[in-house]
Amino acid sequence: MRWCELSRWLFPVSLTLLFPLPLKAAEAAHPVRHLERVVIVSRHGVRAPTKMPALIREVTPDGWPVWPVPLGDLTPRGASLVTLLGAYYRQQLSREGLLPAQGCPPAGWVYAWTDVDQRTRKTGAAFLQGLAPGCAVAIHHRPDVSQRDPLFHPVKAGLCRLDKARTRRAIEAQAGMPLAALNHRYGTALAQMARVLHFASSPYCQRRSGDGVCTLARTMPTRLHMDAHGAIALRGALGLSATLAEMFLLQQAQGMAQPAWGRIATPAQWRSLLQLHNLQFDLLSRTDYIARHRGTPLMYTVLQALHGQTPRLPGLTAQNRLLLLVGHDTNLANLSGLLQTPWSLPGQPDNTPPGGELRFERWRDSTGRAWVRVSVVYQSLAQLRRQSRLTLPLPPHQMTLALPGCRGEMADGLCPLDAFSQWLSSRLIPACLPVPDGATNAME
Repeated sequence: MRWCELSRWLFPVSLTLLFPLPLKAAEAAHPVRHLERVVIVSRHGVRAPTKMPALIREVTPDGWPVWPVPLGDLTPRGASLVTLLGAYYRQQLSREGLLPAQGCPPAGWVYAWTDVDQRTRKTGAAFLQGLAPGCAVAIHHRPDVSQRDPLFHPVKAGLCRLDKARTRRAIEAQAGMPLAALNHRYGTALAQMARVLHFASSPYCQRRSGDGVCTLARTMPTRLHMDAHGAIALRGALGLSATLAEMFLLQQAQGMAQPAWGRIATPAQWRSLLQLHNLQFDLLSRTDYIARHRGTPLMYTVLQALHGQTPRLPGLTAQNRLLLLVGHDTNLANLSGLLQTPWSLPGQPDNTPPGGELRFERWRDSTGRAWVRVSVVYQSLAQLRRQSRLTLPLPPHQMTLALPGCRGEMADGLCPLDAFSQWLSSRLIPACLPVPDGATNAME
């Protein structure tokens, strides 16, 4: 698709968005804004680990906790935490006049599209249960849940491709050093992980008792692995520790009695360990070359919705006011890289936490001009641990992002939609744009 065609898709209503209305001078100087539409890109809620390979069992002498659901699935507690978030949104959006305060939203006002995994489908259902309890609001997803959805996985689904050599160069440029040097650079955090694991007493180290001191950094060099299907992974100490740090955080959010065997005691320790997880996502998901390819379908869909168009999602109509797209932490990191807006979250050591969201709001002022605000909405680690009820006085955390491409016009965290879209459309990869596809919907 040529750029002129892309622009025609994105901006057919640009003249009406910018056309001024007659106003009094005071109104023109301080235009009143009202909320018109919200698009949420969400990570699924708290889940069991997606896999437990032999290596994870070998790097500690201690046993791993048993989860109440199969590997990779959303837990009942994870669903409950997302329902709390959905209930908060009903309060907040009804206050803004976007949804009614009571009863079911009119048909078409709320729409949810999820990835095919159980954890994403159940997250969508849990959010809707909090937002519109007892209402016949369906979640939608691809009909064949065994096939990847290119909206969330364009490279793995074969929609577009990453060049291996360019990918490797881009990741090393993002790291600012050879990947083999990362173990030394993050030696303190890796040493902390080793203490949490009791790594020196692990079966892994016992088999290497004749090799001298057994440390994560020394015995597991970090290296990049890429397969023919577009999967990218860090192997070695850093990749392993990133996975384990996330597993410990999920244990904490799940309310387990002894997360990490009780060996993570302070917020500083959580931040130290989760920096390894955040680093992995910074390299593998936020790197510009990767983020632009993998993030294009979702970002294009968000832009269409913000411009009042109807994205190519079955059953979505022009009446939509709240669009929920439920994917994964990788999707949030891809959009962060595409938007060129890195973040660090107060009270939450994971930059893409369970149930975390990128929230896009379209506002219109009294001159007729459209604006967009983008923020990260999330539950702090303490809120997840305590299952805190979320209310207007006690809300989830929200961080408004400073958006590039706004030509210095940001006001109250808002960017002119036309400026935002013009800049962002230039960063999309045409080969990765979504194509029409079949779907199904379900009440779950």
